[in-house]
Amino acid sequence: MTPATAKPLAPIPAREEDRLAMLQRYELLDTPAEAAFDQITRLAAKLLKVPVALISLVDRDRQWFKSRVGLPVQETPREHAFCAHALETDALLVVGDARQDERFADNPLVTGDPNIRFYAGAPLRTADGLALGTICVIDDQPRAALTPEEEEALRDLSAMTMAHIEARRAVGYLHPVTSLSNRFRFLADADALASVPGTAVVIDAAASQQYAELTRVLGQVCADAFEVDCARRIAACLPGRTRLYHLSPARFAFILLSDGDDDLAATLDRISSAIRSPFQYQGVPIATSAGIGFVHRSDIATESVELLRAASSAAHQSLETQKPWCAYDEEQDRAAHRAFLLLRSLTEAMDGQDQLHMAYQPKVDLRTDRCIGAEALLRWTHPELGPISPAEFVPLAERTALVRPLTEWVIGAVLTQVARWHRRGIALPVSINISMLDLGSGDFADRVEALLDRHDVQADWIDFEVTESALMTDRAEVDRQLLRLRRLGIAVEIDDFGTGQSALSYLKDIPATAVKIDQRFIRSIAHERSDQIMVRSTIDLAHDLGYLVVAEGVETDEAYDWLRLHGCDFGQGYLISRPLAPAAFEDWLAAGAFRPAAVPV
Repeated sequence: MTPATAKPLAPIPAREEDRLAMLQRYELLDTPAEAAFDQITRLAAKLLKVPVALISLVDRDRQWFKSRVGLPVQETPREHAFCAHALETDALLVVGDARQDERFADNPLVTGDPNIRFYAGAPLRTADGLALGTICVIDDQPRAALTPEEEEALRDLSAMTMAHIEARRAVGYLHPVTSLSNRFRFLADADALASVPGTAVVIDAAASQQYAELTRVLGQVCADAFEVDCARRIAACLPGRTRLYHLSPARFAFILLSDGDDDLAATLDRISSAIRSPFQYQGVPIATSAGIGFVHRSDIATESVELLRAASSAAHQSLETQKPWCAYDEEQDRAAHRAFLLLRSLTEAMDGQDQLHMAYQPKVDLRTDRCIGAEALLRWTHPELGPISPAEFVPLAERTALVRPLTEWVIGAVLTQVARWHRRGIALPVSINISMLDLGSGDFADRVEALLDRHDVQADWIDFEVTESALMTDRAEVDRQLLRLRRLGIAVEIDDFGTGQSALSYLKDIPATAVKIDQRFIRSIAHERSDQIMVRSTIDLAHDLGYLVVAEGVETDEAYDWLRLHGCDFGQGYLISRPLAPAAFEDWLAAGAFRPAAVPV
């Protein structure tokens, strides 16, 4: 502990960065109290007859107490730490009277609470000579030097503390289910082997959702048995003396100390075959998807964390593509990194004011050319990456918990704009796209109703567009939510109709008001007979069932005229207008809205 005045600070140890790195690897900082360490500090206080005893870990800018007796604070600045003076020597640091020692006389811990006068500390040193901190005893009264017996007791307590730290580390390096070395051991071993040619391999024995489902349906005992069996199968395929690591649920790894692709391929083929065979639990066969990825150390940065991340990225690619195994692909990894960056940035974008915005693409009545509404389209301008397509970031959000706040942001933005337009006399319904995950949640309609009340918007001022594939995902819950929306007075449009897996006959069961024919059937409709047959049939069937029909992707006069001739109700596309900012949409309406004129495609 040294003062914040002009008194000399504790010297920085010669191997300070190594010492700090080692301290991090022991994973002691900022961890809960542990009985083994508390027993030692109580024993220290009792043996040396002092009111305060501490196990102090000296971090870069602080000392943090893993265990403490008689001191209320959890940490103090390193510049005030007596213990920082004990790091560079094996000898005990003993200060008989801190007020008489120029290093500590003005120290705030001496001049104020806890009023340290006497201090004795023994360094906690690892086998390779790096001091993590000390075990120390403190009194608010000056004391004579320690007796030989007290010095021996303090050294023994230091050794006992380090023994507990090493035992804790050893236990912390084992996975509790399989007793294999865990992720921390993998990282430590990968660092130790940094100069040796080799290949890191990661095996995902089941996709994360499959493992979660296995646990939910059959219980944790079954999931544990699955992991034990996977570990046994993988280990049987490894070359001799190759250590297998259990990184996390259903994820394993090993380091092959060779860059020989022939040996590697043979090993990966054996593992792939072994883990793809169904797992038997109480007579029930359980099959899972599996992914295996590898990266040569020579292909990636030497840091163990980066090596593991690259191999995990390759394993994910193997799962996604259903290939037996995949090598690390830098381009794929960049795409994954971009996806992560976008997801992280999307949270900031929703909290900000100038990144996300809505554009509005007009819809017109094909019989009268009159604008009858608009579709709200989300736009994102990233401050560094520029415009990001919704086709890129919306599917990413749908894989995470971000989809709910993103949908609420969109609905809130549209309702704000709709309310503003109605105050200005622009009474046109606006369509909002929603995710299948939104409809799958049991409270979606309730949340929509609350948002309508909050923005003072009537239900018939908006409608929702939902993709056909979403409707086919969880029909029971989707139908419940759609019926609730319809009861609120909100129209529902089936978007991208004709691209899903359903038959047209499903239309009779879907509580919607309109179908929207996907643009891929519209772009060539003027001269593609197959598209004409499909679109004409869809229009007739939808009308017979009481639905309105909207065509998107109308880009030519020929398509517009064909759709009008064959009874399509509404159209939307670049021929009519591109998506417009709110002010531009108002100008478009003021200028007379749609005036038929072909737009080059």
